[in-house]
Amino acid sequence: MGEQRDTSASGLTGKRPGVTVDERLRHPGTASSTWHPQVRALYRAFLRERSVPGAPVLPDLVGQGGPRRAPAGPGRPSHRRAVVLSVSLRLIAAGPLFVLACIWVVFALLSPYFLTTSNLTNILVQSSSTALLALGALVVVIVGSLDLSLGSTTGLCTIVAAVMFRDHPSLGWLVIPAALAAGLAIGLVNSLVIVVLRIGNAFIVTLGMLYVVQSISYVTSGGTQVPGVPGYMLTLANGKLAGIPGPVILVLLSGGLLAFVLNRVVWGRWIVAIGGSADAAGRAGIPVRKVLFSVYVIASLFAAIGGVLVSGLNDAGAPDSGNSILLAIAAVVIGGARLTGGRGSVWATLVGAVILGTITNGLTLLSVSPNWTPFAVGAVLIAAVGLDALRSTIEGRLRVRHAQVQAGGA
Repeated sequence: MGEQRDTSASGLTGKRPGVTVDERLRHPGTASSTWHPQVRALYRAFLRERSVPGAPVLPDLVGQGGPRRAPAGPGRPSHRRAVVLSVSLRLIAAGPLFVLACIWVVFALLSPYFLTTSNLTNILVQSSSTALLALGALVVVIVGSLDLSLGSTTGLCTIVAAVMFRDHPSLGWLVIPAALAAGLAIGLVNSLVIVVLRIGNAFIVTLGMLYVVQSISYVTSGGTQVPGVPGYMLTLANGKLAGIPGPVILVLLSGGLLAFVLNRVVWGRWIVAIGGSADAAGRAGIPVRKVLFSVYVIASLFAAIGGVLVSGLNDAGAPDSGNSILLAIAAVVIGGARLTGGRGSVWATLVGAVILGTITNGLTLLSVSPNWTPFAVGAVLIAAVGLDALRSTIEGRLRVRHAQVQAGGA
């Protein structure tokens, strides 16, 4: 293929008729005085990214001091500034972990029993069901949506497990597959209504499904707990492997799988891209509707896994009151996810769930009335939103500065 020539008389980059972009890059003197500063900065970034040896001389951005070579090399001050800015961005991203550490320090000073091994283990186990539900909520939040039916899905899955074991104890090995199938069925219904039929927005549809699934749970269970689940589910929820509680292992495996999908699998990257801009993702050739269809199914699958764990912890099935999904969304927000989509971290979400579990546990140790627990959770949630806004501002400025350093503009 030959070089494409620009036939416009002028433009952002100071193009000249009959002169190729490649020629101007190789010979910066060509119309260099009219080059836009951002174009020169982007070209420097390109050279740095590709590690082009012997980078050509570029005109100075401010037109003073004569020509200079595209900055490169780890020994230059710009490189050191880039490293400092990169570390700063990583510290900002670790904000939820810092908040958790501060809360632990406060409760450790107030109660001598807080930092005991047994109590910390108890916090992790108590947070496990919220963490699994939060993973499902995270997938939906990343695409800029919400699924309010996830909590009731968890409750229905616990009832399916308990009722099936009660009515067919010889088919105990089918209890978990049946519970997972129930969760997937709810996710399929949500996807069909929201993505295929396009009836209403996701908030209204999933709110309606919350009541529908909740009603099915009450009818199936008679409005009470259904006791009894297979022994292997009790072992999963209450046993340990190498000293690590089963619920913690289940959460870590689930979180690791979701993180791998979102960061390493193309389909997961598409989920994040759609959250950033569905229109741009569609123009880029991403099958937006197919990806959105899968999102609600994946979220319901995590809710069903949470149902399996809850039924094992309680040795019973019970309808969900509707509060669990609120805690899950709170964990997602505390973890730094953006409700408008495009940003969310699996591990930060799990930290958010642990923060909520820590608040409940710490207040209990301090003999504070349980009526104050929602107040504390709400205060932390509001503070998290405020800190997230501050984080976005600082992070945006640092990224701009980082890009300037990488482009050689600083």
